Amino acid sequence: MGAPVDPPIYSALLRQWESAGRTVPGRRDPEWTQAAALPAWSEGPLRFSASRDPRGGAR
Repeated sequence: MGAPVDPPIYSALLRQWESAGRTVPGRRDPEWTQAAALPAWSEGPLRFSASRDPRGGAR
C-alpha cells in the first residue's frame, strides 16, 4: 500500500500558498531556520529603541 494522496483541492491550496511565498506544512521555512539559528542571548547589554512621547511624558 502506497503513501496517502492529498485531495486535489488541498494540493491546489498548497501550490497557491507556496507561489505567494507563504509557509507550507511539511516544507522547510527559510525564515524560521534563520531565526532559530540565532543565539538566545546576545553578547553585551540588550539594546532597545523607542521614540520619545511627543507630549513630553514618560513611557
